Amino acid sequence: MACFTANPNKSFTLYYNLLEYFRVIMTNHPSLNRVTQGDIFSIDIDEYPTYPIGNIMVTNTAFNDKNTVFTCQLTVADKVKLRNNESVGERNEDTIAFYGTDDLVDIHSNTLNILNDLIAYTQLSPTTDAFEISTVINCVPFRDNFDNGLAGWVATFDLVTHNNRDRCLYNLLGDC
Repeated sequence: MACFTANPNKSFTLYYNLLEYFRVIMTNHPSLNRVTQGDIFSIDIDEYPTYPIGNIMVTNTAFNDKNTVFTCQLTVADKVKLRNNESVGERNEDTIAFYGTDDLVDIHSNTLNILNDLIAYTQLSPTTDAFEISTVINCVPFRDNFDNGLAGWVATFDLVTHNNRDRCLYNLLGDC
């Protein structure tokens, strides 16, 4: 795993560095099998993807005096599967109390725990002092929002990083 504080000259205001940070921590999480970035509608485009999937998408960016604020969405999703309830007949019509006929409750539990790990690491780990989460973290569950049988959680939060914007590096006026 890369150490994000070893290079004090690394700018986490750069979009690439932010994406790389989340790629690394999601790739190293033992419960995630695939990591993607970008539009949530394109995370499940492989013919036989492996699950669970972690995705990072930056939906907004704001420059303040000395920092950059990224609005991030972390999504963790898994494929919903039918449970073997040993029901009689052609259809799986019997239900297990509370759980139903599929593993949706398990998926929501597991994917929320994975999100908690990723966010807690970003907030609390001594190796990631380049970021600060400055808002309440809103997590919203979903199921079949994307016509692909996936369920999970989307966490939305603002991530703040230092941005030394004292002056521009280039002479943009030219030789006027």
